[in-house]
Amino acid sequence: MKYKDMNEHQKIAFRNIKAAFNYEVGGWYNCIQDNCPEYIPDTLQEAKDFIYEECLNNAYGAGYCGSGKAPKEMRFAGTEFIKERINKLFEKDDDVKAIAEVKGWTL
Repeated sequence: MKYKDMNEHQKIAFRNIKAAFNYEVGGWYNCIQDNCPEYIPDTLQEAKDFIYEECLNNAYGAGYCGSGKAPKEMRFAGTEFIKERINKLFEKDDDVKAIAEVKGWTL
């Protein structure tokens, strides 16, 4: 689904999902660079579940994390929509590929 085809609830939810993903995966990538991979989830599914919980429970935006409750639109967007967006982000991200190589995730 393209952004322009999303309804308003989905657009707000997607922005929160993407910001949560970027913040958390960016932090994990920094762990790789700092040689401390023990702070990264052990499996790809654990990583996806972590992002799901974070974006469902916290508000994220450009450059900041978890500043309060997640937008109510997260609930209106639905679990299937949220998980589909998370999966797509994991498939396309170069940092995820680098993390997967170190952690042994199968993409």
